[in-house]
Amino acid sequence: MATYLVTLKSSGSNPRNRTVQVAAVDGKAAMLVAATGEWQAISATPAKESGKQRIRPFPTKALIVMCNSVASMLDAQIPLPKALEFYLARVTQEDQRLALRSIAVAVERGEDNHKAFAVTRRFDPTFVGLVKAGTMASNLPAAFRALARRMRTNQEFTSKLRKALATPICILAFLWFLLIYSQTSLVPNVEKMLRDMRVQNDPISSFTFGFSHVFQAIWMPATIGWIVLGVMFWRSIAFREKFGKLLMSRWRLLREIVMGFRQLTFVGTFEMLVSNNIPIADALETCANTLRNTPFEKELRVVKEKQALGMNLGEAMRKHTTMDPQLTHMIEVGEKASNLNEQLLLLRNLYEEETAQRIELFTGLVGVMSKLVTVSIIGFIYLGAYMPIVLAGPKMMQASQM
Repeated sequence: MATYLVTLKSSGSNPRNRTVQVAAVDGKAAMLVAATGEWQAISATPAKESGKQRIRPFPTKALIVMCNSVASMLDAQIPLPKALEFYLARVTQEDQRLALRSIAVAVERGEDNHKAFAVTRRFDPTFVGLVKAGTMASNLPAAFRALARRMRTNQEFTSKLRKALATPICILAFLWFLLIYSQTSLVPNVEKMLRDMRVQNDPISSFTFGFSHVFQAIWMPATIGWIVLGVMFWRSIAFREKFGKLLMSRWRLLREIVMGFRQLTFVGTFEMLVSNNIPIADALETCANTLRNTPFEKELRVVKEKQALGMNLGEAMRKHTTMDPQLTHMIEVGEKASNLNEQLLLLRNLYEEETAQRIELFTGLVGVMSKLVTVSIIGFIYLGAYMPIVLAGPKMMQASQM
C-alpha cells in the first residue's frame, strides 16, 4: 500500500475542488476511499514521501470506543470491513474517516488485517501486533477488547498523573514569578533599608541577601530555560521518551509500572495465540512485533531461536529475557504440567492487578511530592522576604534610640 493525493470535485452548480491524502493499495482504491456522496473523486497521484511528515495518531478515547464497537459487531458475525463502515457513521474528523475507510477497502480487497492498519501509520506497533495476533488466532474480537482494556489502563494512568501534577505545576509557575518579584524587588529593598539603618546583618539575613544577589543574576536565563523545557515536553515525543528512560533508570516504581505494561502485553498476546493452537514459534514472533522498540523485542527473538534448537520455552525465557522471575517460573511450570494456557491466564490477571496497584501508589507519591515542593517554595519566599525584617527589628529599635 502507498499514499495517494486524491483530487475531489463537489457536486452542484458551483463545483469546488480539493485534495485529500489517502493510504490505499492503488490509485483506484484511493479514489474509492476518498469519494463520498457530496464529493466525486477525479484523480489520484502518488504522494511524495517526506521523512519529516508527521501523521497524527488516533485519540485514545476514540480508539477505545472503536475497539469496543468493532469487537461487538465482530461477535455478531459482521465482517471487519462492514464493521468499520458502520462505525464510520459516528466519526466526524475527516482524516480519521479516510483512514478507517482505507482500512475497510484494503481488507475487502484481500489485504491482511494488520497490514491494512499499519499502512495508515496511525496505529502503534502494539495495536498492529495484537490485530495480527487476533487474526492468527481467529479471535479478532478478543484482540480488539484486549486493546481497549490496555488503552483504558494507560488512559487512567495518564489522567491520574495529570491530576496529580496539573494543580501543583500551575501553583509552582505562579510561585516562580512571585519568587522573582521577592528576590529582585522586595528583598533588595529590605537590604537597602537595613543598610541605611546601619544594622549589622545576622547569619540568616546574610544568607538571604547573598541568595538574592545570585538569583538576580540567573533568574532571566533560568526562566527561559523552564519555558524551553516546557515547550520541549509539549512538542517533542523523542525528548519525552528520553526523559522517561532517565526517570525509569532512577525510579524503581516507575520502572516496575512500565515493565508491568510490557509484560501484560506479552502475556495477553501470547495467551491469545497459544490458546488457539498457534505454534509457539509463530506466537513468539508475533509478540516480538507487538513489543517493537522495547528490550523484549530482541529477547523474544532470541528465545525463539533457542527454542528452535531444542531448549524448553521456560528455560529459554529464564536465561535470555529480563522478565520477572515469577513470569518465567509460571511459564516453565505450565509447560511441564501441560497447562500453559491456564498459567498465562493467571499471569494476565496478576499483572493487571499489580499494575493497577502500582499506578495508584505512583500517582499518590507524585501528588505528595509536588505538594511538598510547593509548600517548601512558599516557606522559602516568606522566610526570605520577612525573616530579615523580623530578626533586624530589635536592632533597628536600638539603632533608632541611639
